[in-house]
Amino acid sequence: MKNKFIALLLTVCTVPAFAGTSGYLGYTSDYMYRGLSQSNGQGALQASLKYETEGGLYGGIWASEVDFGNEATYELDFYGGYVMKLSDKLSVDVGVKQINWDKGYDDVEEAFVKVNLKGVSFAYNVVMGNSDQKYMQVGYTLPFIDWADVSLMYGRFDENNDFGMVTVGKMLNDNIWLRLEVMDGARQGQFMDMSNLGMYYHF
Repeated sequence: MKNKFIALLLTVCTVPAFAGTSGYLGYTSDYMYRGLSQSNGQGALQASLKYETEGGLYGGIWASEVDFGNEATYELDFYGGYVMKLSDKLSVDVGVKQINWDKGYDDVEEAFVKVNLKGVSFAYNVVMGNSDQKYMQVGYTLPFIDWADVSLMYGRFDENNDFGMVTVGKMLNDNIWLRLEVMDGARQGQFMDMSNLGMYYHF
């Protein structure tokens, strides 16, 4: 499965570039998603390919290694949506996402809506066909820091399942992006277990 995943990454990243297409290939010390490690605290290769039109329509594919202690070895997501720019400061993004794993789990489809207003974002995701499975997220990009992109994020599944996170990202040059994510649990002496560092080549 490892060789198949690497072949998939190479296929995604060797698609000829054309107008509206972007993507990246990178590595993170721990693939964390919605506050939880998806790679058992280990590193993961990741890749993305996205196409956007000038009218606001977009679609893409995203892939990452995973480790849940079972037979699943990678995740493959397909997504598509439409961004409505209501003003220079306000936009609304609506779409759907399908999350797939090579083994061990059935695929999951989510519908989502995201609102961005002058550095503040709100997202609401719900599993299609099961409205009890939902996820909400609020983010804020700090405007007074110019040496890097620093944002705060709070995610919530229900009243007993939520988390906070700080993200620091910086473009080292035209192509290389460095990102650090630190979860709120790092304050309890678990920095290495509750943070990850990733480096990505953007094209």
